[in-house]
Amino acid sequence: MKRELPEIRNRVCFYYHIDGTPEGYALRILQAYREKTEERWEVSGLSEEQSVMYDLMNQHQEERAEELDKAIKVLEKYMEGQRDG
Repeated sequence: MKRELPEIRNRVCFYYHIDGTPEGYALRILQAYREKTEERWEVSGLSEEQSVMYDLMNQHQEERAEELDKAIKVLEKYMEGQRDG
């Protein structure tokens, strides 16, 4: 039996092209993943049983966003120090 998935809110481009030049590459990767964490499953209209899993997945997106924000700040600070010498 084929299951229909709920819609995704705040859809971000599925395919990324991340500039592969070395300067700032790791930061661009983290920023691309961070942008993707804005997507959320639309749970309105789902049964309580169905929405539990998608609510949890949405919560995990928020938690990933927080982790990525921290990592981006650390890397930006590091890169700033590298430029300043």
